[in-house]
Amino acid sequence: MCLQIQSTLNNIIDKDQPIIFNKCIINANQNITYNYNNGHFTINSNGIYYIRWWANIHSCNDSDYVSFAIKSCKGHNIESCTTKKEQLCGDAIVSVYDSHLNFSLNNNSSSSVSLSPYTNIKANLSIFKISNSYFRDDNPLFKRSINL
Repeated sequence: MCLQIQSTLNNIIDKDQPIIFNKCIINANQNITYNYNNGHFTINSNGIYYIRWWANIHSCNDSDYVSFAIKSCKGHNIESCTTKKEQLCGDAIVSVYDSHLNFSLNNNSSSSVSLSPYTNIKANLSIFKISNSYFRDDNPLFKRSINL
């Protein structure tokens, strides 16, 4: 594991805004950083990474569902499963090339979402590096293999 970070805040996350994490559990890779002010992660080392996260949901205003998504500077929009309440989870595999990837875990619902006030840990995100090699998702061979 490269990084594990948690939120213990009673956050209300507005539409299209990231969860703000406030507690670092493990930081074993100096090439992965987190900005506690804006909720953005940065990976500065090429490779393939597995991101796993969960959030304890309390309520969602004016929405039939709750969804979060990994949104990155390279156009990734990897949406989670959806739920109305309770625990929401998701995962993603991303390829980092050009030694740079910024991403955040954003509220992808149609309205604001509040995290549960009944648990100590409101949300968790872990990042694992699974390979030093990488693939470019703008590579024509990659796009062709997906469409087969």
